[in-house]
Amino acid sequence: MKRFFLAFATVVLGLVLVPLAASAANTSAQIVNCAGTPSWCFSPKPIQITVNSTVTWTNGTALTHTATSDTAAWGTGNIAPGATSSAISFPTAGTFTYHCAIHPSMTGSVIVSAAAATSPPVRALAPGGGGAAPVWKGRVYRPTLPLGAGLLLVGLGLLAARRVGRDRTQRVGERIDKLPHQ
Repeated sequence: MKRFFLAFATVVLGLVLVPLAASAANTSAQIVNCAGTPSWCFSPKPIQITVNSTVTWTNGTALTHTATSDTAAWGTGNIAPGATSSAISFPTAGTFTYHCAIHPSMTGSVIVSAAAATSPPVRALAPGGGGAAPVWKGRVYRPTLPLGAGLLLVGLGLLAARRVGRDRTQRVGERIDKLPHQ
C-alpha cells in the first residue's frame, strides 16, 4: 500500500510540475538603493520580456515599496524589505510604465515584445566534446527531460511495477497472503 501512495504522489507531482516547466519565463526585478534622488530605484530599468511572461519584484532596501501600474491595471501591493512580490503576468505586447505608490518618484517600465529576440546561432561543443552541438531555431539544442516529466515517468513505472507484482501467478511452495475474494 505504501508503494501505491508513493507512486500516486509521484504521478501527481509530475502532473503539477510538467505545466510549470512549459509555462512562460519569469523575470526577476529588484528594488535597490541607488545614488541620487530618490535613493531607491527599480532594476533593471527597463525590464524587457516577451508576451505571456511574468515579472516579480524583490525589495532589497530597508523600506516597504510597491510596483504599481501607472494606469492602475496591476500592482504588487506592499513589498516588505527582503520580500518578493507575487508574479505579475503580461499577456499583451507594449510598454507598461509603473511607479512605487509609497514613493511616487520611483518609476520604471516593462517592455513586452511580441516574440523572443533572435540572435545569431551560438556554437558549442556537444556533451562529451564530440563536435559542435546541434543548433535548432538559433539556439543550441540540449535535450533534457524536465523534472516534472521525469517524476511522471517514475510514478507510472512504479504503478506498473505494482500492478505486475500483484497479478503474477503463485509459485509452488509460496505462501498465500490474501485470497482473491478478500
